[in-house]
Amino acid sequence: MFWVLDYLCLAGIVAGAVLVVHLRNLTGAVMALSLMGTCMTLLFVVLGAPDDAHAEIVVGAIALPVLYLVAIGKCRTVVEGRELGESEDATKVHR
Repeated sequence: MFWVLDYLCLAGIVAGAVLVVHLRNLTGAVMALSLMGTCMTLLFVVLGAPDDAHAEIVVGAIALPVLYLVAIGKCRTVVEGRELGESEDATKVHR
């Protein structure tokens, strides 16, 4: 009966990977990456590897998405601060 959970976890991992690649919204892609980490955690629990599951939930489902969301937020503030058509040299002069 556990093979059903194995296949469900595998389907969730594959679906999350497809979403990460195809979503144009960066925040949505990060949430799909977090879905993959959560499915992998469940797979580790089903397979009987609780210490690997603990590490995966901390890294794959919490720390990595938070790091990506912070990085995306910082990049968006830099890009929004520039006007369209400005070159790199022009932005250095105005600072």
